[in-house]
Amino acid sequence: MLSEDDCLGIAVSGGADSVVLLHILHALSGALSLQLTVLHINHKLRGADSDADEEFVRRLAEFYNIPILVQHGSPPRTGNLEQEARRIRQAFFRQVRQDCNLRGIALGHTQTDQAETVLFRLLRGSGPTGLAAMPFVSKDGLIRPLLTTSREEVREFAEQNQITWRDDPSNHDLRFARNRLRLKTIPELARDFNPSLRSVLAGTANIACEEENYWHRVVERTFRQLSQRTYLGITIELKTFKKLHLALRRRVMRRAIKEVRGTLQSVDLSHVDSILSVSESLHGHDRVIIPGLDALRSFDHLLLCRPGALQGRPGYNFDIQLGTTYQLPFGGGELKIIRTEPDDKNCVNFKNEQDFLIDEAHLSSEALATVGLQVRNWEPGDRLLRVGHTTAEKVKTLFQDYKVLLWERRYWPVVVAGSEIVWVRRFGVAANFSVSDESRWVLRILYRP
Repeated sequence: MLSEDDCLGIAVSGGADSVVLLHILHALSGALSLQLTVLHINHKLRGADSDADEEFVRRLAEFYNIPILVQHGSPPRTGNLEQEARRIRQAFFRQVRQDCNLRGIALGHTQTDQAETVLFRLLRGSGPTGLAAMPFVSKDGLIRPLLTTSREEVREFAEQNQITWRDDPSNHDLRFARNRLRLKTIPELARDFNPSLRSVLAGTANIACEEENYWHRVVERTFRQLSQRTYLGITIELKTFKKLHLALRRRVMRRAIKEVRGTLQSVDLSHVDSILSVSESLHGHDRVIIPGLDALRSFDHLLLCRPGALQGRPGYNFDIQLGTTYQLPFGGGELKIIRTEPDDKNCVNFKNEQDFLIDEAHLSSEALATVGLQVRNWEPGDRLLRVGHTTAEKVKTLFQDYKVLLWERRYWPVVVAGSEIVWVRRFGVAANFSVSDESRWVLRILYRP
């Protein structure tokens, strides 16, 4: 957890656990050459009592001759009070680590807290990932030196060393689910089933944490193989994904959800399974929305994006100048049209076109002698008479036949001359604009996704 000369923050609320942690780390600071900073957050939830806690922690910092940083932040009274308070603390810790160049921040969570967290998550339906509970060292620099020590041991240590602390009366308020779990549920379960329940639950977290470390490597590798980032969000290739074991599918899906949302907060097993159900649906397209995420399946691909990302945006329509490369809006790809002779097979540099699957087509320049070209997005009602066909087909029907993904269709590029469609990505040139034996000059269309 620590190395010599580390700069370390200590989150001190004024309660027994954090005060004992401060005492221990101060005692070790000389031997380890630690540079300590006390961190305190006053949420102003208990009026004068909250201010008294702050004053108590300030005096502690002065007694140990350690600098202190205090954050005032009141969570909104509506919604989940504990969740909002946690969000404020996490934001404060992130900012302090950055501003003060701290190696980490030490928290006073104990083995008892770990046991409560495991049972609380189990009751809420968490899977193995949730049961790993709180790690000794987290990715965001939080360390928990007391995680193998019970709350009773901490208080016994405090009494033996004449360490004083402040009790928070809200910790005994049974209106909070966490308090009911600590004060009623766990003592009753320990009495009726297993006196060592707390250590058993904490041990479960240790086992789950080790397994999570293993799974993390497997999931990361699989996620990177099957996913692709787009301007909308994350897409997952489903043919291979559906062959994975259910345990791995669930974990990869959680990883994808986190990639889009930034957090797995408020996401449980039922949400993950609802997306898996959509990915395995027999319908051509299917969709489900969970908190903070829109999941849309189209044929063999699944798109995960933020709600609202799929709402219609303005289309595009602009003139084309020969020889100019155009970046089409909304991830529409790259388009370039050049003039060449019919037999010209020379490779034209098109941003390393050999590295990409280029969609290439040829137009008769004579057929376009009197009108310019424009490129626009596909519009409902568009029809294309393909070479070798006798009737024009709806482009929408071609989308279905060629399994074009739903989210790609809206901005699918179409080249037009006036009101006539000349070329549609993937489906080629319109028959009346195709190259003939009499064509002296050819317009070469180069497109890449």
